[in-house]
Amino acid sequence: MKLELHNSAGIAAPGRLFDPERPWSREALRVRFGVLEHPELGVTLIDCGYGPRCYGAGAKQSFWLWLYTRIFRAELHPNGQVLSVLASKGWGPEDVQTVIVSHLHADHISELRSFTKARFIGSRRAVDALVASGWRGPLRHGSFAELLPDDYTARLSAVEDLPKLTLPLGLGRGHVLVEGALSIVPLEGHAVGHFGVYLHAERILYAVDAHWVLSALSSRLPLAGLPKRIASDVSAAETTLDRLRRFQQDGGTVIFCHEPEASCLDVS
Repeated sequence: MKLELHNSAGIAAPGRLFDPERPWSREALRVRFGVLEHPELGVTLIDCGYGPRCYGAGAKQSFWLWLYTRIFRAELHPNGQVLSVLASKGWGPEDVQTVIVSHLHADHISELRSFTKARFIGSRRAVDALVASGWRGPLRHGSFAELLPDDYTARLSAVEDLPKLTLPLGLGRGHVLVEGALSIVPLEGHAVGHFGVYLHAERILYAVDAHWVLSALSSRLPLAGLPKRIASDVSAAETTLDRLRRFQQDGGTVIFCHEPEASCLDVS
């Protein structure tokens, strides 16, 4: 089993917006998603990045999703699109058996509707929070129910129901996905139900959106900028960052979805 991370799009943003110690010059944030194949899970995605349902010409969108895309203005990478990556491996969307949904922000679920046969592994709490947020969800957190398949909850295997375990290197309690190989790591704060994926053999934590840049782990400054503004729970987000700092100090490797620099798992 090998996890590959692919870059679906780039977002050019001033560094100071997501890290108070960075300059105002614009940086190209990545929008990663993961691909792996495993005997128990089959062809598996971790999220699916941005795609044409958000940024395609003529995409049918609510006003709020249209406004969201005008604010963030991501530039899609054709070769990094989830369907293009799958096609390069000889797979179509119908071959995807599992999609691990780290949280329900648009840059992680844009193309979920393409996978009509997949089982979704995600947080039940995240779905409940999205429903409860009403019109505030798009405005406050960039969560859009219109991007979810109509039968999302019917195909959802909730991470809250998975067996629990104590994770190494100070990560705390998590959930077993593939025993001894893959685990779900709750990383609260960025979004309700937000979680990462831990690769046991490699001691790598794909921490998704616990922050946007790795430099946050070497800083003791409080959460600031956009990561603070869109957080569902700022205090929980800062506690999560402290856990990630300890994990990294103890020899673990952290990868964030939006970190501009290449990671050890990046393919495109």
